Amino acid sequence: MAHKDTFTKSPTETGTLREGLLAWFGANSRKLPWREKYVPYQVWISEIMLQQTRVKTMLPYYHRWMARFPDAASIARASEDEVPRFWEGLGYYARAGNIGKAARIMVSDYGGEVPPDFDLLRRLPGIGRYTAGAIMSFAFNADYPAADANAGRIFARLLDIDHPSGSKEFAESVWRAATDLLPRGRSREFNQALMDLGSMVCSAKEPSCAQCPVSGCCIAFRKGLTALRPVKARKATVTQIVRAAVVMVLEGRVLVRKRPESGLMPHLWELPGGEVPEGSSPEQAIRRIWAEELCIRLGPLESLGVIKHSHTAFRVMLHAFLCDGCGPASGWAETGPRLRWVSIKELEKPAFPSAHRRIIRAFLERLAASS
Repeated sequence: MAHKDTFTKSPTETGTLREGLLAWFGANSRKLPWREKYVPYQVWISEIMLQQTRVKTMLPYYHRWMARFPDAASIARASEDEVPRFWEGLGYYARAGNIGKAARIMVSDYGGEVPPDFDLLRRLPGIGRYTAGAIMSFAFNADYPAADANAGRIFARLLDIDHPSGSKEFAESVWRAATDLLPRGRSREFNQALMDLGSMVCSAKEPSCAQCPVSGCCIAFRKGLTALRPVKARKATVTQIVRAAVVMVLEGRVLVRKRPESGLMPHLWELPGGEVPEGSSPEQAIRRIWAEELCIRLGPLESLGVIKHSHTAFRVMLHAFLCDGCGPASGWAETGPRLRWVSIKELEKPAFPSAHRRIIRAFLERLAASS
């Protein structure tokens, strides 16, 4: 028996849907830089940048990245700190680390090129099923589905898929439907048509069904369920975290610390600090953290404000402090494997998480105002 979410329409209906999407794309496709020549390297970078990021947001980063890293070899030659610096502001920093690892593999194993093979792509760091399908489809016009969130929303409405979005069942339903409907030899146009239609017409809120070229094939539209598809996943509990960090100034330099290779935002630099436990004030917590972890007794602290920022599963309230002119306690080494003194003039060079970058800018603005 065919799955409910498999295309079982007549050849005529299926052809009408495909032709409608392709004709619409021919007249309405978005003009994007990686679509000009479909260079595999550019397609790969664009797809990684677009994970969890809107096109409008990522475009300035994409242009800046391409100016510095025009190919995989340039990434492989870059220093460990430089690649994250050009990613700073895009978030989900593990993506930058995976790009570096994948680029080095491309250079060592594939002559610096993106391999034109789905299975080989899947073996590269940071490339899952969707990304491999997108690269094969867009860069090489190979017959692979590439159903992103926009395409998933379209299929949820076309087929009235009632699995919650984000579930394994939903992902498999969309992948199966995208595979069934794919017109052989035209995957590049078709997959991008789905993406653009989802972005421009079949939007999450207030879809423009009257302008949709395939509304006549849409089950949710016929049933009046468009606003209820995809079925929303149950919201995860968001944890609230309070942290504190210090801009420690000593003889025109600021102490920074490199984050571990594993965990959140690997390889980035940060202002030393930590989590504020319940029942403790931010100032009390930061003094204890510096004394225990860095062997430094902080002097008078001046507030630089509170930075609020969000991650997928938690929200952070970051209390920022300035300590000017304090020195290390007896026996403390000036440097360590993850610690570095950076001159105030060079604070813009290391890659920092966006919240810490905001603290640094607040510090520099205060410094400029007082000079």
